[in-house]
Amino acid sequence: MSDDAARHEIVVNRVMERLSGFIQSIAMSAQDARQIVSRAVAEDPSAPEYDIEAKARAWMLIALA
Repeated sequence: MSDDAARHEIVVNRVMERLSGFIQSIAMSAQDARQIVSRAVAEDPSAPEYDIEAKARAWMLIALA
């Protein structure tokens, strides 16, 4: 696994952990949420985690609409 792929997984796991309560409250599956978080990380891997978290949260709400 490359350093970039390893960092991607680490960031995805941390953001998923922080958003776990939010994900449960909107009744989204963990698999769907992980896919959205992964895409948010992939879009801008150098972004701060709080920006990735905010983007993922917004995308999750859009996905529910």
